[in-house]
Parts: sequence; structure tokens; C-alpha cells
Amino acid sequence: MTTTPPVQEHSATSTVSTLGISDNSNGNTDDPAPTRTLRMAGGKYITFCESDIPDPPAVSYSKRIEDLLREWDDNRPDWNQTSPLKLNGIPVPLIYWPTIYKYWKGTQWQGVLVRSMSRTTIDEFWAEFSVPDKQGRLQHMKYTPILKQLAATRKADDARLADLARSELTEEQRTYRKGASRFVMTKNSMLAAHYRKLKGLNRDDSDSDEDE
Repeated sequence: MTTTPPVQEHSATSTVSTLGISDNSNGNTDDPAPTRTLRMAGGKYITFCESDIPDPPAVSYSKRIEDLLREWDDNRPDWNQTSPLKLNGIPVPLIYWPTIYKYWKGTQWQGVLVRSMSRTTIDEFWAEFSVPDKQGRLQHMKYTPILKQLAATRKADDARLADLARSELTEEQRTYRKGASRFVMTKNSMLAAHYRKLKGLNRDDSDSDEDE
């Protein structure tokens, strides 16, 4: 089998989508080591096979929130070129981990609770998640309160978008298929994810159009 270099520049014939992986087998089920190619920022790709994927690193960012932001996305200006996960020696930002593990080791992927934490600079992040102490000095919030605030914000946003979906979309547009039947979406989270997809709004890795 002819192998592809681990990192290659963008090819005009590539079918890889952003945050996606292309299947390089071309339907050849006899290939003893099928490969997939991950698209990264800057037109770089990593081609790898199942044996290249280690078990998900056991990492915790509860006391290293700034490291989480720096290691999350190679499109961020503060990306620090490091990651607990490496493929063929190349650091893989956390944003790509679900895409990698869901194909061959999907049951091992536990997810990283970052969501909107990754969409700001570090200074902007702490401006939002700092609270005054008894002397009125701003202190960084702890990890668990941050997650609770993010969850509350997401819940409110889901409710807002779900209301828009109910008012703007027909009942048929608010259905999903389960087996041979179709059902009307009722959960705010599902309606919001569906609405974001239809309107091309930003989505995070918790969005899903799966069964309720």
C-alpha cells in the first residue's frame, strides 16, 4: 500500500471538510491498514490509521483553564503548538479530538467541556468570568462555577432559539426520523440545534439532531 505523508498541504481534490475526516479506503475493504486524513488549520493534514491513535490522554483542565484555551484550537491566535494528544508526532488541538476518536475509538471519547470557552481571547474570557471579592477586587471564577454559568447561558440560548424555531418553522420542518416514523421535536436543546443548523449559526460539539 502506498502511504501518504503524515502532514501534507491542501489538495484541490481533497474531500475533507472542516473539522472532518476523509476516508482514504475508496471502498477497498481488503486494505489491512485503512487510513483517514484530518484537516487542520493552515491547510495542513494528518493522515493516520487506527494503530496511530493512542487511548485518549487522561487530562484535567479544572485548574488549568488558560492551558485549555491555548490547547483548544489551532485557529486561535494563542494556540501554543502543544497538546496531550499527538498523531505521528504532531500535536492535535482538543477541538479535533471528537472527530478522531468517534471513527475508531468512539466509545472512549468522553468530551471536553469547553464550548463557548474557546470562542474568546484569554483576556476576554476572564473579563466575563471574574467576580469581585469582599474588597471589590476581581478574582477569576473557579472551574465548576464557570461550567454552571456556561450551562445556564446555553440553556437560556436554547430556549430562545427553540421559541424561534416553533414560531418560524412548520411542524413538518420540526420533525426528525426514528426508524420508519417521524416525530415532532419537543426538547429545547434539540430544537435549538436543529435551528442553528438550518440558519447556519455557530454550533458546538454538544449540538445534535439525534433522537430525543
